[in-house]
Amino acid sequence: MQRQNFSLACLHKECELNFSRIARLVGVHPDLGSSFCVAKNSRSQIQFEVIDSARFTTTLAIKIIAETPQWLPSIEMKVRIYRDARMAEVIEWCSDSCIPWALVERKGPQSRDEKWQWNVFLGELLYQALRHKRIAKAKSS
Repeated sequence: MQRQNFSLACLHKECELNFSRIARLVGVHPDLGSSFCVAKNSRSQIQFEVIDSARFTTTLAIKIIAETPQWLPSIEMKVRIYRDARMAEVIEWCSDSCIPWALVERKGPQSRDEKWQWNVFLGELLYQALRHKRIAKAKSS
């Protein structure tokens, strides 16, 4: 198996793409406490909730709600939007808040490019949300 090299420049490019996808879905400056939902049908949806907002950053909680087997855990992640850098990155994945850039010592099933994989998954998720693009603003506090 050939070893792949993952560069910081590639990660930054993915984060920039994710920023533009999120901006098209919920805007660049969503209000604190607001929720958005993208639904393909009544059984599967993606929920976005603004849980923190600061001068240059916004933090979103993203949850995938779908009919799945009971043994399959739900997918939840936190994404930080850096408005000044125009980037968005996954900062927490299913309650795992330790996301190093490159893993030197692996803990359990983590791989060396895990941060890259999480951000690529976010990109795919946002792409699908844009494809369906039935967005409903759920609530605003």
